[in-house]
Amino acid sequence: MHQEAQSAQASLFGGSTGTQMPAPKIEPIEPFSEIEKLHFEKEVVGVYISGHPLDNFKFEMDTFCTTVVTMLNDIDSLEGKECKVGGIVSSVEHRMTKTGRPFGKLILEDYSGKFEFMLWSDDYMKFKAFLMPGLFLFIEGGVVRKAWGDQNLEFKIRNIELLNELASKRVQGLALRCEIETISAPFIEKLEKLCKKNSGNSTLTFYLKDETEGVQAELLSRSCRIKVTNEFIKELKRISEVGVVTDKSETRWLTEVVTKPVLTEKTEIGTISPTFMLETVD
Repeated sequence: MHQEAQSAQASLFGGSTGTQMPAPKIEPIEPFSEIEKLHFEKEVVGVYISGHPLDNFKFEMDTFCTTVVTMLNDIDSLEGKECKVGGIVSSVEHRMTKTGRPFGKLILEDYSGKFEFMLWSDDYMKFKAFLMPGLFLFIEGGVVRKAWGDQNLEFKIRNIELLNELASKRVQGLALRCEIETISAPFIEKLEKLCKKNSGNSTLTFYLKDETEGVQAELLSRSCRIKVTNEFIKELKRISEVGVVTDKSETRWLTEVVTKPVLTEKTEIGTISPTFMLETVD
């Protein structure tokens, strides 16, 4: 600072001006989000280091995707099959054929790698709004033969949705599958706190198993409504096996193995908490 003051006081003619140059002012800015930081990592280094952008969509990827994008490279083995994939758009192209018809390219990347999708004519016009780098997409389609030219196999896109809107559109609720021995006062207290913290409009269903008798009861909570999020599911997996009830009323159990909680205090089901008023599902 002393040197800056000295230099500021010397004029072009050797005299003293008596003025000082002010230090540059740095305007405050909002901190970068985790996604922005990861994009900077990929841009500078070429790979993601501290995480992956899809980590925030693990629930959607596990629940709705049926394959990874690199499997589409072996397209011959998928002829006639429906595939559902999710990922982040890494690059796009908007092109025009020699006859003046628009088409586009979309490269989707997930944990396994990347795959290039082609969108021709009507499909391009229908889905071109999704051709934007950085979007998180869920793509449904099938492997069919082209209706023109050499009739080679291609992946025909049937539907595209945003990954961050998938849960609100397609999830009716969650299901918990527990053994009867694990139901205790600490278990219900923990579950009650989690449900109150994640209150929403989705349903919560319990599947209670009795391994000794070989029976299972399905019970729907009438009074508890929840909001399905990745963090909520992570917490639930610590105390129970978790399933997702889709918009088609199908329950898809998530694949991770859950360690049974050590909860020794037992209680009668439905007697200690007003949050879970259960009724048998017909």
